[in-house]
Amino acid sequence: SINLGKADALLTESEQIKGETFQPTERIKVYILEVKATSKGPKILVSRTHPELVKRLFESEVSEVRDGIVEIKAISREAGSRTKIAVWSNDPVGACVGMNGARVNAIVNELRGEKIDIITWDENPAILIQNALSPAKVISVIADADEKAAKVVVPDYQLSLAIGKEGQNARLAARLTGFKIDIKSETQARESGDFLDYENDYEDDE
Repeated sequence: SINLGKADALLTESEQIKGETFQPTERIKVYILEVKATSKGPKILVSRTHPELVKRLFESEVSEVRDGIVEIKAISREAGSRTKIAVWSNDPVGACVGMNGARVNAIVNELRGEKIDIITWDENPAILIQNALSPAKVISVIADADEKAAKVVVPDYQLSLAIGKEGQNARLAARLTGFKIDIKSETQARESGDFLDYENDYEDDE
């Protein structure tokens, strides 16, 4: 039961971050999911796991988001573990990270250490997918907008980073972009014949 002042709200177990515990009188931030009218008055349901909670936290901590200078385009979240947030502006990542990361740190602290990846939004799906797979480096992305599917090639040593622990990085990137993402290492791609010769481009980038 969460005391909102003039009313109480219900934070069900399914809407709590796994392993999170609260103390009486502790102040926490929650997202209002639903308000139902009942014979005993309004029944308010709140959440700590909803992606919109992260969005609202950014709006409260980052003035550029609140003022619309930085726009949050997409969020994918595995509550208590990691969130990816795609933002768009002239200097979106700098604006959201803030001085020495202070503004993001305030959000991370509120979410009890949940990792937050801020990536730059791009209308080009291939660039967006490349950004979404951060912090992994990407050699090439071939995105099919009609099929909502993409083939991604990464350096061999970056494959586990791109996929992430238990597939989390790839899963969050797929949810963020709306694309089914097939990730292969350079060696795997060459062996399967999926890999065009990007070697020269990649060396130029390096």
